[in-house]
Amino acid sequence: MRSIGKWAGLAVCAATLCAAMPARAQNPAKDERAIRRVAEYWQQDWNHHKAQALADLLTEDADYGNFQGYWLRGRKQIEDWFTGLPSASPSASHRTNQEVSLRFLQPDIVVVHITWSMSAGASSHGAAARTRPGISTWVMVKQGSQWRIRDAQDTLSPQ
Repeated sequence: MRSIGKWAGLAVCAATLCAAMPARAQNPAKDERAIRRVAEYWQQDWNHHKAQALADLLTEDADYGNFQGYWLRGRKQIEDWFTGLPSASPSASHRTNQEVSLRFLQPDIVVVHITWSMSAGASSHGAAARTRPGISTWVMVKQGSQWRIRDAQDTLSPQ
């Protein structure tokens, strides 16, 4: 009987150690390239004001907290928000990704941090474009062979 308790204790210890270790993707290099491509696509689609293409990078149940404080829920609401941006607002902006950092939580779940700079178009008064730094935090999930953004938060950095 004592031997069963000893083995059960060892199993609990092993499970605890495994849970504390960073997760490894099935094919880390391939997954990392795919995730970095999503960050590149987000930048390109943002800069070309392609709301549907941005939405296609999201899961159906995605959440997006933008730097203006809006909490958008679901791919459709997020796409509608991007579609409805007037030309003098963030849709007239240009985003440049600077650093992309990944941390796998599970083989099919990753946290991504992206530092970026964004320049807004000239104001209606002709003022020059203003560049602001920011950071995005994404939780991405692998659905089949595709990596998609499940949760995203954009934050402007202090200047």
